[in-house]
Amino acid sequence: MTTLANSHVVITGGSTGLGLAMVEALAERGAGVTAIARDDTKLGAARAAGARTIVGDATDAALINRAVADIDPDVLILNAGARLHVATIDQQDWVGFSAIWNTDVKATLIGVQAALKTPMRPGGRVLIMSSGAAMVMSHPAIEPSSLSLSSGYVGAKRMVWFMAHQANAVSRDRKLGISFQVLAPTQLIGGTELGHGVAAACAQVEGISVDEHILKRYGSHLQPSQIGRQVAELLAEPRYETGVAYGFRDAVDIMLLDQ
Repeated sequence: MTTLANSHVVITGGSTGLGLAMVEALAERGAGVTAIARDDTKLGAARAAGARTIVGDATDAALINRAVADIDPDVLILNAGARLHVATIDQQDWVGFSAIWNTDVKATLIGVQAALKTPMRPGGRVLIMSSGAAMVMSHPAIEPSSLSLSSGYVGAKRMVWFMAHQANAVSRDRKLGISFQVLAPTQLIGGTELGHGVAAACAQVEGISVDEHILKRYGSHLQPSQIGRQVAELLAEPRYETGVAYGFRDAVDIMLLDQ
């Protein structure tokens, strides 16, 4: 693995789950990492991994603008997200349905704008956390009915994917040299609060255990630590510099999803 020493990475939502896994993997490979999260008490693990920490909300434009300007990162990872309100559409209210949009999409917009307006240095990369669920209406292997408990999640994750294309267009037009890329785990990750919550809700409907649901649907468990390792690989290896979206699946190499 090529070293990431002397690179600076800012990760939003870096206190738990996938964010923490990326903090740990990148710090282990020599990157200087700054983790941003709202709850200082949950940032202890990031600090233990060697990261600097900033307490704040990823939807706070002033905070994110300041972090990008002051730290001058080589890489900005937009990972912060809300918990999914798991329910069928007839059981949703707008607050629950739109929570992912008001957090994930808003935080992505703020992060993308900070990268473009500061701007980040030429060669900078912005990684945006999406989901394999974003492929539901364009990939025949994913039946829309299988995501019927997902409220506004699918649309939000598809939107942030599209936003990467919009941001790349601005970067090209302004000759900024910044690339915007999407990260899409294509399996439910039971080791995160979000993944476990969704798996538990689906398992309850099916009358089986969480573990049985994950194995029945995906055949294996995708762990946050694998995402961390593969994101480090994606940043270190030149062959991953040009694609727009990359997918992650257990025991499989990083997959190009979108050029």
